[in-house]
Amino acid sequence: MAENSQSRTARRKQKKSKKKPMWKKIVLSLLIIFVVMGLGAGATAAYWIATAPDIDDAKLSDPLASQILDKDDEVFASLGDKQRTKISYDELPKILIDAVTATEDARFFEHGGIDLRRIGGAIVANITNGFGSEGASTITQQVVEKSFLSPEKKISLKVQEQWLALKLEREYSKEEILEMYLNKIYYGSGAYGVAKAAETYFGKKDLSELTLPEAAILAGLPQRPTAYDPFNNPDLTKKRMDTVLKLMVRHGKISQKEADEAREVEISSLLTDSRPDSAPYDAFLQKVEEEVREKVDGADINTDGLTIHTTLDTSA
Repeated sequence: MAENSQSRTARRKQKKSKKKPMWKKIVLSLLIIFVVMGLGAGATAAYWIATAPDIDDAKLSDPLASQILDKDDEVFASLGDKQRTKISYDELPKILIDAVTATEDARFFEHGGIDLRRIGGAIVANITNGFGSEGASTITQQVVEKSFLSPEKKISLKVQEQWLALKLEREYSKEEILEMYLNKIYYGSGAYGVAKAAETYFGKKDLSELTLPEAAILAGLPQRPTAYDPFNNPDLTKKRMDTVLKLMVRHGKISQKEADEAREVEISSLLTDSRPDSAPYDAFLQKVEEEVREKVDGADINTDGLTIHTTLDTSA
């Protein structure tokens, strides 16, 4: 009896010794959870990619016209379908290319459509300050978003944007993509594309004549074309130009001396005398733009092809 009792006790101890420690169970459980979550996220991302729109060549260079409707749902303004002068990459001066890439996408000629280093920084900012607080869009992604996608800040749209950017880089050269970007974006004062903007603000039809201050102004305008309009807000234009010059120095595009000399230029001395006339309902459209930006973060009524219903009474 004593021997049987001792053997049973020994067997129980042996079984206990075979049981896995608690920390191993926790690690295994967490590993299983992460695998399941990863599979789920992968399946979701695959669905978003599968439902992404096709790349349509016709939409790549021209901005999509937005239709603005009055209280009776009649179109009273169409933004993005005029005031454009197309330019080819070969007509872009180096100083303008350097200003634009330093400001919008410093590693444009190096990445394959998305910038992993920039994404890492944006992820940290979005975790800290909330989703959408900081973007990581390259120039290629901006072309994709403005050509095919909604400007809404959604994870699904961001995944589609990155996927389409990778596809676009496989089908087009860097030079072609930068050309699309500079022909598409809005620069304020009714000017679509960098060539029309240079003519509108500086009276220059030949981009090779652009000076460093002028190139810096053009590179900074697309972020907030109405606010940085040099005709109406030269002080804000000066501050934005200064930011662009700092970025150009940081990324080795110009020297500190060149930046300091450019800062000495008065904005008013650069502008053409033939200031563009105000468009009908211009003040009303500016309020519409502000409200759309508040409701749809990142939306641009000048290039996103929106249909916007307003309360305007054109007969009043």
